[in-house]
Amino acid sequence: MSKATDSAKALGARGILEKTAEAGLLEFGISRQPVAEKWEAVLAGKDTAEVPVRVACGLDNADLTGALLGILRETPDKVFDGMAIAALALNVEEKWLYLPEEETELRKELEEKAQAAGVELISGIINIRANRAGAIHHIETMAALADLMADSYEPGTCLAVRRIAPGDTETVSALKKVSYGTTVRQVLEEAGVEAETARAVLLGTKVYDTGVLDTVIEAETPMGNGVITVYAEGCCMVHEAERVLLAERRHSCGKCNFCREGLFQLHTMTREMTEGKGKKDYLALMEEIGEAMVFSTPCSMGQTASDFTMGTLKLFETEYSEHIKKKCRKGICTAFQSIYIDPKLCTGCEECADVCPEDAIEGKAKYIHMIDEFSCTKCGKCIDVCEEEAIIRTSGRVPKLPTRLTKVGKFKKH
Repeated sequence: MSKATDSAKALGARGILEKTAEAGLLEFGISRQPVAEKWEAVLAGKDTAEVPVRVACGLDNADLTGALLGILRETPDKVFDGMAIAALALNVEEKWLYLPEEETELRKELEEKAQAAGVELISGIINIRANRAGAIHHIETMAALADLMADSYEPGTCLAVRRIAPGDTETVSALKKVSYGTTVRQVLEEAGVEAETARAVLLGTKVYDTGVLDTVIEAETPMGNGVITVYAEGCCMVHEAERVLLAERRHSCGKCNFCREGLFQLHTMTREMTEGKGKKDYLALMEEIGEAMVFSTPCSMGQTASDFTMGTLKLFETEYSEHIKKKCRKGICTAFQSIYIDPKLCTGCEECADVCPEDAIEGKAKYIHMIDEFSCTKCGKCIDVCEEEAIIRTSGRVPKLPTRLTKVGKFKKH
């Protein structure tokens, strides 16, 4: 027994509910519903429930980063205590803890403690239908509830910081408890991330411009997955939207039509834009699909899956339109780029042909080399090895080039 569970047992079900309500404890994650209100709703429908009433706990289904699993790794006893306290408040026995399927090692680490706490471990995202009559709680909520009953609760939320920039390795900082009243800017500064020149800032699943830096983080502030993501100046936000949508498609269970088909349509259209195949009517269609997904899906996965796309459409509409016109202002989308060999600079050294993984470069010693644009993947390896700096990457017009092998110094444009 712990101090938290001992205190909860002494209070009884009604006492637990009243203390939680008095503290104003809100559900963490995407849903910021008061915990006491959630319990009251469960109790009101308990006698007529068509499925078992239990306590279910996990990350939000929409959480792709898993950063908040750090709470479970560091303080598993608190999470299990919180689940036990929630079960006492609802007078139920069953307690299910959902873990991401890929977290096999974490599951092994928790098995013994989970068994002792009477908690069943389940791999996968939370089954909303199976748990619709019970209380579905976030991992962070259960840890906070245990602290509340032990009289050690300190208002705040756990946050991590991520910076995304072209060419940089994407990393997520260590999870840190942040007191309410702290600004987004302060969190980023403490993590050593400069955001003044950022293209966008992501709080959970919501996209903002840099005006959000002075936002004060309070209990009601929706922080979603607990990660503040900063997109650096060099990022193409259409490319980033395509990446997010692809990750969401892989993460989604695919059982709900609007989530599955909505993500497929949004991803297909966004990908085609980055490939130079976008159409004028895509923007209006994407907005329509994105808005429909919010209220047509039962869990946070589908309800927030279009957030990034809708947010970037609003903040970077001109950039989306430019992609439809086959232009990427940041030079990230390679479909709009050409790589060519400047015939005036090429010395026919054959270094580029040797390094090309696709054999897309034709040439021989002392002859101007040529790139087959249909075979070229624009990987840039040839650019790296050319000491003459004769290989050019451009999103503009390509000059007249040789159409057959020509000796170095003999090519004439006219």
